[in-house]
Amino acid sequence: MGTATFAVLGALLLVLQTSSLVSSEDPPCSAGFSSDAFIFRVGRRRLHSGMRLGKVGFSDCSDRRRFVFNSEDSRFNVQTDGVITVKRHVVLHEGHKDFNVHAWDSEGNKFTAAIRVQHDGGHHHGDQHHGGHHHGDPEHQHDNRDHGHHQGNHEKHHQHGHQTESPTLPVVAVEDAPSRQKRQSLEEDVVIYFPKATKGLKRRKRDWVIPDINIPENGRGPFPKKVSQIRSCDDKDRVIYYSITGPGANQPPVDLFTMDKYTGILYVTRPLDREVQSNYTFEAHAVAEGAGQAETPMEINVIVIDQNDNCPIFTKDTYIAEVAESSPLNFEIFQVTATDADQPGTLNADIRYKIIDQDPKAPAPDMFTINSVTGFIRVNAKGLDREKNPKYTLEIEAADMVGEGLTGKTKVILTVTDSNDNAPVYTETQLEEDVVIYFPKATEGLKRRKRDWVIPDINTPENDRGPFPKKVSQIRSSDDKDRVIYYSITGPGANQPPVDLFTMDKYTGILYVTRPLDREVQSNYTFEAHAVAEGAGQAETPMEIKVIVIDQNDNRPIFTKDTYIAEVAESSPLNFEIFQVTATDADQPGTLNADIRYKIIDQDPKAPAPDMFTINSVTGFIRVNAKGLDREKNPKYTLEIEAADMVGEGLTGKTKVILTVTDSNDNAPVYTETQFTATVPENKEGAQVVKMLVTDKDDPHTPAWNAKFTIIDGNQNGLFAVATGINKQEGIITTAKGLDFEKTQKHTLLVAVENEVPFAVPLPTSTATVVVTVTDVNEPPIFEPVVKKVSKREDLAVDQEVVLYTAFDPDTARNQKVMYRIVSDPAGWLNVAKDTGLVTVKSPMDRESLFVKENDIYTALIGAYDDDEVPATGTGTLEIQLIDVNDNGPSIEERSFKVCNKEPAPQLLTVTDKDGPGFAAPFTVLLEGSTKANWTARMNETKTGIVLQLATELEPGDYNVELHVTDTEGEAQMSTVQAQVCACKGPDVMCDDRAIGGTPLPLILGVLAGIMLLLMLVLLLLLFARRKRVEQKEPLIQDDIRDNIYYYDEEGGGEDDQDYDLGVLHRGLDNRPDIFRNDVAPSREFIQVPQYRPRPANPDEIGNFIDDNLKAADNDPTAPPYDSLLVFDYEGGGSDAGSLSSLNSSSSGDQDYDCLSDWGPRFKKLADMYGGGDDDDMI
Repeated sequence: MGTATFAVLGALLLVLQTSSLVSSEDPPCSAGFSSDAFIFRVGRRRLHSGMRLGKVGFSDCSDRRRFVFNSEDSRFNVQTDGVITVKRHVVLHEGHKDFNVHAWDSEGNKFTAAIRVQHDGGHHHGDQHHGGHHHGDPEHQHDNRDHGHHQGNHEKHHQHGHQTESPTLPVVAVEDAPSRQKRQSLEEDVVIYFPKATKGLKRRKRDWVIPDINIPENGRGPFPKKVSQIRSCDDKDRVIYYSITGPGANQPPVDLFTMDKYTGILYVTRPLDREVQSNYTFEAHAVAEGAGQAETPMEINVIVIDQNDNCPIFTKDTYIAEVAESSPLNFEIFQVTATDADQPGTLNADIRYKIIDQDPKAPAPDMFTINSVTGFIRVNAKGLDREKNPKYTLEIEAADMVGEGLTGKTKVILTVTDSNDNAPVYTETQLEEDVVIYFPKATEGLKRRKRDWVIPDINTPENDRGPFPKKVSQIRSSDDKDRVIYYSITGPGANQPPVDLFTMDKYTGILYVTRPLDREVQSNYTFEAHAVAEGAGQAETPMEIKVIVIDQNDNRPIFTKDTYIAEVAESSPLNFEIFQVTATDADQPGTLNADIRYKIIDQDPKAPAPDMFTINSVTGFIRVNAKGLDREKNPKYTLEIEAADMVGEGLTGKTKVILTVTDSNDNAPVYTETQFTATVPENKEGAQVVKMLVTDKDDPHTPAWNAKFTIIDGNQNGLFAVATGINKQEGIITTAKGLDFEKTQKHTLLVAVENEVPFAVPLPTSTATVVVTVTDVNEPPIFEPVVKKVSKREDLAVDQEVVLYTAFDPDTARNQKVMYRIVSDPAGWLNVAKDTGLVTVKSPMDRESLFVKENDIYTALIGAYDDDEVPATGTGTLEIQLIDVNDNGPSIEERSFKVCNKEPAPQLLTVTDKDGPGFAAPFTVLLEGSTKANWTARMNETKTGIVLQLATELEPGDYNVELHVTDTEGEAQMSTVQAQVCACKGPDVMCDDRAIGGTPLPLILGVLAGIMLLLMLVLLLLLFARRKRVEQKEPLIQDDIRDNIYYYDEEGGGEDDQDYDLGVLHRGLDNRPDIFRNDVAPSREFIQVPQYRPRPANPDEIGNFIDDNLKAADNDPTAPPYDSLLVFDYEGGGSDAGSLSSLNSSSSGDQDYDCLSDWGPRFKKLADMYGGGDDDDMI
């Protein structure tokens, strides 16, 4: 055996020395580069053109030695023999340059290798070579340092007057690049740069024993994946190169683990499988540049942490056994056995058994039971009868995770024997007792002598079953051989909450976990380890320990809802995404434990196909999988969805999805009738024309059932509108504008009906024809234009023509006559000819009237009506712009003022003119009458005001000042202003009211008192005279009945002939305040009331005031007299005539009219009618 081993090693050594293109173990020839990456080290940063860097090895498994190469960086050239040279000047600013080189074999397949040109200052060697996979060979490293020949193929080159570059160091594979045996596609590979190292805690003086490194199996990458980092604390003082050797490194499985040469980072390049190999042990090396070995090689032990990735497997697919029909209860018949490739003693391999089916289920469905731990099948019920049920088939399930994990199944066929004369024979032996697995004691690994290693993290799986406390790792000081060392830990999980989760043996440094960990509660713990020497204090600097809790598949997927409710339209196409279900898993994200897959495990009903729906196993989106959804046949589906982790092979969770099939618009609305007729009067907007009913077989009161109507023809002018009725199944056509009988007497509409949503499938559109007949109505005449504007002088003479304002009758077929009248003429200035519409002046117009509005516009309404039985009236607006003429004299605004009689201040009087510009200012003024002697008057500077000055000192009193004011066109007006002259001096007027007009007040009062006494005396005499008068009675008619001439009245020849008491005319209601008028004015709500002119301040304007308001009152329907009780006057009391009350009819009706016969022949007829004469006797 030893001889064979040395022979193999010798052969391998010979191959390594022959060619660097061949690895330590040559596989069968495969085309490709000799290495995935090459590093060429140079001694300067500036590379000149023509510089040779080295050579890459490539083979296509033929005799060819030259190939076509291509460099991604145009500054470098690759010759056909693989030699790389500098094409043009290059500067290594960052100390290195990375690029890819491509080559093609004879079949056109593309291969790629990564190239790094690395600056290594201070070392210049004459040989260059390409890197191979020799990174773990100490002899190879030694040759590099001595600049000699190393194992692997190389080429020699002579120096040409300059220093040549150093040889390239071996490549450290740190990424999961494709192997050189794997053919690549034409796409370029992505270059993965190695991550930088992170600092860990380092000791100062003494060594720690490195604990094992735990890595979970089935890691999902990306690869290469960092596992740990190995560093020497001397790397700050000199350059250290790291490497690993041993199984998993440079020995099979080769390159499973790699180490970054410069950082010491340990990588795993592909997923581990605990069932293939549960641990790996190799050595780490640290070499100082130019100084040889920097550290003693250190042993690294990698433990692969188990994951639940194996289902239980029964030892047989089908078991056959017998059971006697007379077997008692709990009789053990047979044992089934299943194994699990996962780690023994963990939940991943803890199997439980159960019977999931029995056939037949007679005489009881549970005739047998199984021990869930041992797998022994026992009789569970009485009634075994070979004649009735000679054979039973049982379906057995085995599940790990104590029955909650992955499952495996088998069948057991039990034959019921006739009697119990033969003991049952087992096909499998009884399960042995559980083997107690003792944890291996800590082995003393290789330890450094002088410097420290950085301690990697400790990985511990969750849910460990113990027994506890359970060893996790061991911390030891290399000084424990010389003196007694005591170990302890502090921090969270030790002496801080959760307290005592981790403990450490004081004497051995063994780290224990005291109870199961739960990654979902806390994923890592960080605390410090201490080493104290007996009697000497601290032996080591406290070291940080980080424990990573490795996830186990101990959580089932959980859906966000127990039941999902969704809808799917019956017309949904295939692969239509309906809805998404989502499940979460509390296990570690990014691992198989949380990698969920979905599937539909049941559909109810299973019509028209059992797979009407499908689900995306990754996203959870449910899609339509088959045609045939029909709301009328299957209005609802219930789906049972299962989510399973471990990519669908692990723990499961379930939910329900209730899908309601909604109605699709697969039925078109149809009119109940296709022809409709209607009659509509003209000029009526918004009139209802017709209602059209439709039917629809879709689901009522849904968008697919609700109707929508459109007029598609016959409505070019937009005369009609169509709307949907409240019940959504009728269309209502109305007139959008007034129809015109004279233009079109009949309209034909084509109306289409659809639904609120488009048809789900192609369907014909139903249409209906609506014939609308327009009926004629009497339309009012129409003025053209509606508003007539004219300009006229305000002094246009009476009966002069203003304008001809006519209207036409739109009822051309009726041949009616149009007549005119005034509808509104606020000032009463206009007339209109009834037959012609000629507007003329009725009374003089006045631009200054209150009825004239803005811009001198006077507005009147003219009515036009036809001669129909029910006349129709139209109105037109006449706007007359009155042109101003100079028909108003200037007037003075101030009617009175006060002034001192001594040194009086001048008075400024304001002059206004109602006429417009050009007929007003500038004004002139003249004093009239006696005013000239005492006053002076002149115009102010603007010629719009009068400066009046008292020129003579007058006695205090009231004086009238007459002023004659003329406008610019010569129109004049006399104005009288009352001046109250007061006994004062200067501008401050102080008047004494005791004197008026120069007469003393006591004298005036005395005169008034005398007058009053005289009037009272006259009244007393008149009363006395009336009381003394004797009433004389005379017969109405003398006895002489001859025809005589009677004088009933005598008017006289004039006022001088009669003695009239004119004072009676001045006595009115003032004498009888108890008599009042009961006026009831009409409502003004619908009546246009003219505006009355306010009372002027100037008495000279009284005449115009009365004329204007008289015209307004004549046109004011609300002005008195009203249709009500009016008391016009009261003439006083004490009349000499007798009372007329005796003329009232008697209540009894027995009035005596016989006296009428005594009045003569003229009263005979009355006597006969009322007195009961001869006529009564004849009756």
